[in-house]
Amino acid sequence: MGRLKGGANTEAEAEKLSLAQFNLLIEGAQWRFDAATNSNLRKDAFKRLVWLEAQRERLHGVEAPDRKLAARQGAD
Repeated sequence: MGRLKGGANTEAEAEKLSLAQFNLLIEGAQWRFDAATNSNLRKDAFKRLVWLEAQRERLHGVEAPDRKLAARQGAD
């Protein structure tokens, strides 16, 4: 996964973010996940979203939702 400008990519960078900044980053990650046009982009966005929510929970005590990436839909 590439680096995002203005975002946290390590735990050390995450520790510098306020709760409001986390909320904005999570909102953007959710949008990227919802708007992903292929499975690779969707998977990367999902990983980012889950990581950000876990960091927000660790640092600010906001419980992260229990998320699971939906399985691929097979062609019948």
